[in-house]
Amino acid sequence: MYAYQAPYPAYVNVAGTGQPTPIVYAPQFPVPGYPPLYGVPQPVKAPTPTNQFHVAPDIPGISSEIASKQMQKLIVSQLQQSQFDAIEPQALARLELEVVAFVQRLYEGAHDYANLACRATPVAKDVLLACDDQGVKVNDLHTIAIKSKSTAPPMGTTFEPPPPRPRSPELLPSDDEGATPAIPTTLRQIPSNFPPLPPKHTYLKTPASPPKKAALPSLERKLKNASLVQESLKNLLTATEDNLGQEDGELLGHIVNWEASTYPRKRWKISAN
Repeated sequence: MYAYQAPYPAYVNVAGTGQPTPIVYAPQFPVPGYPPLYGVPQPVKAPTPTNQFHVAPDIPGISSEIASKQMQKLIVSQLQQSQFDAIEPQALARLELEVVAFVQRLYEGAHDYANLACRATPVAKDVLLACDDQGVKVNDLHTIAIKSKSTAPPMGTTFEPPPPRPRSPELLPSDDEGATPAIPTTLRQIPSNFPPLPPKHTYLKTPASPPKKAALPSLERKLKNASLVQESLKNLLTATEDNLGQEDGELLGHIVNWEASTYPRKRWKISAN
């Protein structure tokens, strides 16, 4: 089997020179909704104040070196599954270039189909059409998916029981819990199959019909005196009603105008005839 020596330098021979040239990955097109590809620096954000809520950290960008190493690991893994024992560094670099170029063509083709349909981002149908343009059929993709699914290790489902419920706090005992309840005489004849009364602190016992209280003799006398006083005040107001409005008169008006208070006499009208 092939023993992978990491990291291999990503080199490719230039025709006619014999000098290795490092691989440079093409940057991604600025398409909204898609993360940047290799080699694109991430914008530096201002530090957030400490008094605000904590947010999830940003995903770091993938540099060209990290992308090259991961792509080489993928190629070596596929070669091992195809029963290859070894690979030359130059062949590995060449395969890496071919894979990157193929993925880039798929990416551009999917975005071209999305632009033709006036969509901002491509969908699965656009990717399938781009694969068909590159010679990869849907049946081939289905076969590869089934094969990779059969070779993948089975993932077992583990069921963890929920944590036990915390113990309920102990309640305070009632006052009459330990004492023997005193049964009234009126309830002693109730059959034993009837449920007992609840604790005394849970209800308020009131009589069915409260008895009427008899009027006190002293209260009756007070009411009678009040009615007499009310009648006397009424008579007094009626007697003094004629003198209302004469408060501004003279003090000796009743003496000077004595004729107004005398008994009216009949006057004879004497004519000239």
